[in-house]
Amino acid sequence: MLGFSLLNYQKILMKNSENRSILFSSQSFYPSIGGVSTLLLNLSKYLVKLDYKISVIHLEMPSYSNSSDIISYPIREYIIPKNKITKKIYSGYALFKEEIYQNLHGIIEFKYKNIYDVPGYKEYMQLSEIYTYYLIKVLSENNIDIVHFQDYQVMPGISAIPSSVKTVFSLHAPLLESINPSLSKWFLRYWQKADKVILSVPEYTKIANSFGLSENKISIIPPVIDKELMSKKIDLHIKNIIPKDGIIVSCIQRFDSKSGQEQLVKAFSKLVSKIDNVYLLLVGENSFTDSISKLRNNYFQEIKNLVSSLGITNKVIFTGNVDYSELSAIYDLSDIVVMLSKMECFGLAISEAMYKGKPVVATNVGGLAYQIKDLFNGYLVKPGDVNQTFKVLFSLCKSKKLREDLGNNGKERFNRKFDPLKIIPQYHELYQSLFLGNIKKGINYDDIYNLLR
Repeated sequence: MLGFSLLNYQKILMKNSENRSILFSSQSFYPSIGGVSTLLLNLSKYLVKLDYKISVIHLEMPSYSNSSDIISYPIREYIIPKNKITKKIYSGYALFKEEIYQNLHGIIEFKYKNIYDVPGYKEYMQLSEIYTYYLIKVLSENNIDIVHFQDYQVMPGISAIPSSVKTVFSLHAPLLESINPSLSKWFLRYWQKADKVILSVPEYTKIANSFGLSENKISIIPPVIDKELMSKKIDLHIKNIIPKDGIIVSCIQRFDSKSGQEQLVKAFSKLVSKIDNVYLLLVGENSFTDSISKLRNNYFQEIKNLVSSLGITNKVIFTGNVDYSELSAIYDLSDIVVMLSKMECFGLAISEAMYKGKPVVATNVGGLAYQIKDLFNGYLVKPGDVNQTFKVLFSLCKSKKLREDLGNNGKERFNRKFDPLKIIPQYHELYQSLFLGNIKKGINYDDIYNLLR
């Protein structure tokens, strides 16, 4: 099946980039909640403004509707039918990628001699072959210049892309010095086939270099937020159940093995004993993984049980998954934004909070530590340190001026380092550099900024 598709796929080698046609290849896409789905939506919307033709290919979500209709953007969407993948394949696939996920985030040790020994690897590769069949079918029916792979869930498809099409790979997981050699060799096998590899934080470069990826193949580009969407004014019903003088602490993060809601809830319980008018919003619930497997089901329930056992049910609001278009209202409602991940690749919610001028409390890990300057635009705490978390939350709750000062500093830091007007041109330059002759030598950034505004 796959061999036939490759044999019948031909494409003339591009000598320029006038077509500007990019296919994003990922596990999921909007309206799947959070993570890669959100950043891909944001990136697509900005690139469309620069006249890129954007297509996406991804796995089907349950009760799925076409995202292009929802977001009203000219993004062509190709959905791989769920009925083409058996439950057995999905179960093994979920098992494999959760094992990789937890190891990359430092939650568990990688205890296998090679990647083939990881439970679910066989099913992961079976799903990859089905995925790649459809990927090549899309390429054969469209004039695609670049396939931009998003994360390791669909990574094997890189091997099937013909040389006439450029490939980019973005890693949306942290690279830790503790990465197992068997795992790094697996990544390297595919990354070497890509024309460019995008990492989100500078410190990941030296780790990628250490296991054999050349520095000239790496670009450091952080993900982008949707400033237009984050500027929307929306009324939420939650607002009516919290007193007007209430101080609202928010955590916008799905529930999984690397998330830190347990640390936050325990610290918040101590905070409630000292400050009466404080409330906690826990925003998020399920991800794509939850739709194909029950592996993560327990995390959400464990936090609900913890809240109940600590006797703070009347102070904690579980919003469930909130549509991305409504997140602006959550930030507007919030006085403090918290993300206490055990490890985090980047943390787009932190960028959003900074743009909204909110002080942030985050753990001193990965991309969170890259975004937050301790005591400048927020506080950095140790993963698992409940007392330290309580102390900084207490300080912020007691001083409105401190909250405003840190929030203003965050806004200024966002404008300098994480504004899409600074980041999207980096994507544009990278894409242009992939074509023969590097034809776009004099990129006019003023024109790009005007188009994006």
